[in-house]
Parts: sequence; structure tokens; C-alpha cells
Amino acid sequence: MAAVLGFLAWRAIRGDLPSDVEQAEYVASLEATVLPVVEDLQVEYVMDEPDCANLTYPRGDFIDGDPEYCGGSSGDPAPFDDIAGADHARVTAALEESATPIDRVGGNFTSRDLRYAVFTSTHGAPFATSWELLYDPDDLYPKTATDLVAYTPVPGEAGWWFACCAD
Repeated sequence: MAAVLGFLAWRAIRGDLPSDVEQAEYVASLEATVLPVVEDLQVEYVMDEPDCANLTYPRGDFIDGDPEYCGGSSGDPAPFDDIAGADHARVTAALEESATPIDRVGGNFTSRDLRYAVFTSTHGAPFATSWELLYDPDDLYPKTATDLVAYTPVPGEAGWWFACCAD
């Protein structure tokens, strides 16, 4: 009984995790809506939280908020200019169109080619409730399991991994 209650408490803290079917649905939507924008703009990181928006990509590191509070920047962010604002809006519109719970995106590029991209769902909460979908078509991302994170392939989706809280 204690083990069951412990699992239920852990699940309540962690939040509901997507099933294999939901993961595949999210992958299909991200491939259709968000991944093309990430590749086109070469987005290294984007976040859009209340009072904290940032975008890091080849044009620079842009932020709308307090860099001490927002995080995610390279250390020397500039305020959004018109172009960065429009590019940030393009990424956030794609995230909204995806109808997934993904709220942060980051990519890693060599020259113009995407090496891998990480799609994070934080639900506005701490790490214990966060999970990620990792697009890694060439198996370049180091998927080292830890006490906190485990990587599992998304069933039926080549190059996609689910990263979450190791049990």
C-alpha cells in the first residue's frame, strides 16, 4: 500500500506524462509545424514565459525580461529588435499551432544543418514535472541516463526520443 501511495504522490508531483500514442501525435505535429521553423531560423533556444521571452539564433541573443530571472541566454543578451521580435513570434505561433504542451525549443546546428533539436514541456513547473522530445536523426545527442533522466525511443518514430524523469 505504501508503494502505491508513493507512486501516486510521485505521479502527482511529476504530472501526467504523455502516452506512447500522445508522443507520436506530438512528434507528427512538431514535424509539421515547429521543426521547419527551427531549421529555417536556426533556433538555438526560444522561450516565451510571462515577463520573460528570449530567442537565441544566428542573429544574436535577444531577451524581453530580466536576464537574471529569465535564464536561457548566452550571457550578453540584447533587447528584442523588430526582426528578432518577428522571428520569436514566428516560433511561438508554430508552437501554438502544434497544439502540443511544448513551451521551449532548442536546436544544435553545424553550419546550416540541424544536428538535433530538443522540445521541452515544462508546464511552468520545476524539473520534476518536465519532459522532452528529442529529435536526433543522426544519433548525435549524448543520451546518457542519470538518476533524474531516462531516454526512450518514441515508438514508430525514427530519430525521436522521449526524455523524462527516471523512475
